[in-house]
Parts: sequence; C-alpha cells; structure tokens
Amino acid sequence: MFTFNDILQGNASGLSVLSSTPPDPELIFRSAHHDSRQIEPGDLFVAIKGAQVDGHRFIAAAARAGAIAALCSEPVADLPPDFLQIVVPDVVKALHAAAHTRALRQHNTTFIGITGSNGKTSTKEAVAAVLSRNAPTLKTQASYNTEIGYPLTLLRLEPQHRYAVLEMGAQWVGELAWLCTIAAPNWSLITNVGSSHLEYFGSQERIALAKSELVQALASDGLAILNYDDPNVRAMHTKTQARVLYYGTLAGADVRASTIGGDTLRGHSFTLHYQEQQIHVQLHIPGEHGITIALAAAASGLAAGMSLEDIAAALETLTPFKRRGEIKAGPNGSTLIDDSYNANRQSILAIARAMHEASIEPGGKRWAVLGDILELGSYARAEHLATGRELAALVDYLVAIGEQARFYVEGALEAGMPAEHAYYYSASLEKRQELTAAKRAVADLLKEQVQSSDLVLLKASLGLGMDTLLAMLQDI
Repeated sequence: MFTFNDILQGNASGLSVLSSTPPDPELIFRSAHHDSRQIEPGDLFVAIKGAQVDGHRFIAAAARAGAIAALCSEPVADLPPDFLQIVVPDVVKALHAAAHTRALRQHNTTFIGITGSNGKTSTKEAVAAVLSRNAPTLKTQASYNTEIGYPLTLLRLEPQHRYAVLEMGAQWVGELAWLCTIAAPNWSLITNVGSSHLEYFGSQERIALAKSELVQALASDGLAILNYDDPNVRAMHTKTQARVLYYGTLAGADVRASTIGGDTLRGHSFTLHYQEQQIHVQLHIPGEHGITIALAAAASGLAAGMSLEDIAAALETLTPFKRRGEIKAGPNGSTLIDDSYNANRQSILAIARAMHEASIEPGGKRWAVLGDILELGSYARAEHLATGRELAALVDYLVAIGEQARFYVEGALEAGMPAEHAYYYSASLEKRQELTAAKRAVADLLKEQVQSSDLVLLKASLGLGMDTLLAMLQDI
C-alpha cells in the first residue's frame, strides 16, 4: 500500500498529472503492477516500454480492470475522466523513486534481502513461512527479484508488516548494490555461489563478488546470514561490518543440522542445533538442498528471537514450491519430479542426487529429462558436459532437449552411460514449432518406455518451458 504522495515526493521534478479533477496527495493505491492482467481495483498500472512490448498499449485495459492510475511516459486517449495519468520522463526511475520513498516510511520493518545462485525463491518462501508465525510478513511475489519486481514488492508494504522478505537477483556486478539504493536490507541472506548467468558475469569469481554486494550494503547493526557449507559464501564475512550468523551442516555453523535421515525426495529429518539447544525436524521438501533451505529459514527465525519449537513447527509445514521438486503422477503410473522452473549445473545435480538416493521399487529406473541451461555464453559446452558426466552415475536414462543439451549426452557417454540409455532431441529455442515437436517426441518416448516403478525428473532453464512437456505427458 502506498500513496500518490509517495510518487510525488520521489519525483519532485518532471512529473505532470492528467485527470478531470486534481488528485488528493493522500490517495491510496492498493499495489502496483506492470502486467495489466494482474490489475485489481485500486491498483496503479506501471506502463513500461520493453524491448518487444510497450506497456502503454495496455493502459486502457488496466483502467477497465479497476486501476485508478497509470505511471507512464506519455499519455493515451479515451480513458475514464477520473483516471489519473501520472506522466514522468522515465517510468522505471520514477518507480524506483516511489518505492524508495515508501520504504523510508516503514520504520518498524526489518528488510531481509535474499540472493544466491540457486534456491532464492524457495529460501524466500521458507523464511517468510517461519517469520510469519512471529509477526506480519511481506514476501516477494513469485520470483520478482529484478529492477522492476523489487520496487513493485516494496510498494506492497503495509504498516503492520514487521518483516519484508525480499528476493534479489543479479546478472551483472553492481546490480545488487544498485538495488540496495532503492531499499537497503537490514539482514542479508546468501544461499550459495554457483554458475547461474555465467554469460553475463564471465566467471564464478565475479558471481561471488556480485553476491557479496548484499552483505557489503549492511550497516554495522545489520546481520549477514551466510551458508557456512559454501566456501565462497562463508568468505563473505570479510566484506561486511555487520554481525554474521552462519547456517549449514558443517561443525562451524551457528545454526546446524545433524543426524540427517528420512526420505530424500519427500523430506529429510534432522536435528536442528543452535547454541545449547536442539530439536527434531521432519521436512516435507526434497533433497539435501531442502535441509539447507530449512537451515536458512531457521537462522532467520532465531535472529528474530523465535523459539526452536516455533521454528520447527513452521519448517514442518513447508511443502515443495511450484515446479521446484513437486512430486506428481508420471506416465504409466510412474512418479514424476517436477523441478522444471529453472536450472543450472548445481541445481540439476542436487535434485538428481535426491532421486538417486530415493528408494525405488525393484526393477525401477531413474530418468532425467533435461533441457538446455541458458545464459552460460562461452561456458555452455563445459557446463553441460560436466553435468552429463556426473549424471551418468546418478540416473539410468538421460533424455536431452535443445541445442546445448547434446553435451549432456556427450558427457554422460564419456562417463560410461550406455549409448542406448541416452536420447537427444535437437531443438532451437528460437524455433518454437521445432521445440514443440521435440517435446512431443520426448513425451511419446516416455509414454512408451517408462514403467510404473520408474522415477522421472523434468528440469531445464525457464526459457525451455518444460511445463508444456509435463502437460503433454499428462495429456492436458
């Protein structure tokens, strides 16, 4: 919730308003959206000119959906007379300024920034689930972690929010530092340093540098919540003047898991330790990475002064997040693991290890159905090859779709996977019909070959749209 005055104060110069009546500075907006399909009554529509779509084309649709104003760079005609058109030179900069002004008014809220190469969204959801048991908590919608999504989240702040759990992404060194100028975190949580967006960063060292910007932004009274198990994250303690709270499975972590057991796909059990206290936790999210997510959330709860009992109770309510390790019905009665939201080498191998360690019926096989990892640039071949080599020991069958995906197969064959267990379907992301045809061929293969006792993993970068393959498998 924010006011027209937040927009005015953040954009003192260059702003003009078109309306039949002068707007009240205390006019309240419920929230702001840059997608007209998400507009509800009382919202502000943010008309952004993108590379392919101009949001100004949808101002009228937003007005019909109930928006009471639009933030735009040029007015449009034929709108309701009382509809506000807030005209600014640069819509994105105006959005940032309004969010900055709104955040400054939220004096009693702890802002928690979350970043990392993998697991940002799942960690954000887990942290919010724990903290919301303690006090009203705002969280980033979906994966709104960019220069647009971050300020839109801040504009959803309500006076009663005690915590704001904010996912923050980056594709270049300096981006997180820039996002922190809109609203700096009080606590910064780093999940890991992997190979995401190598095309933009150029090296893993630069990825670590970029992620560390979130702890560098902390004041001396802030808190850095760092994954002790990741050496690159652990080393970030040297880059902050704030207090550090480590989480992980290794002995040096402040918030630690031990005696890990249980079902690797449907949820591990473990003992949660903090100082001289400990408690048993039974998770319902998959893999060892699920334990890491839970420990990050537990560390946040402990920083907020919550008891281990309340934290454990919150962790045990967690379920797999959408398209992130969801267990579904697969072809021919098999079990399908939908981890199709996004991918890099580390996240593919994490869920593949969980599948490898899971109990399976006698005669059952493990299938990995993978699409390209995107945004790797010159590292694409090496990352796909390395992934394929490790997969050879984790799965029985490999099915690859895309352009770079052929290197999964090459790596797996090099590591000893039988050739008859590897399938490659060439398809270009730019040629949608070709990609759809490849997915149909894969769906036909799986429907023919997969047995009821098998496990099937679906995973790829978001741009591959593996959810459409899932729909084909389920005949939707």
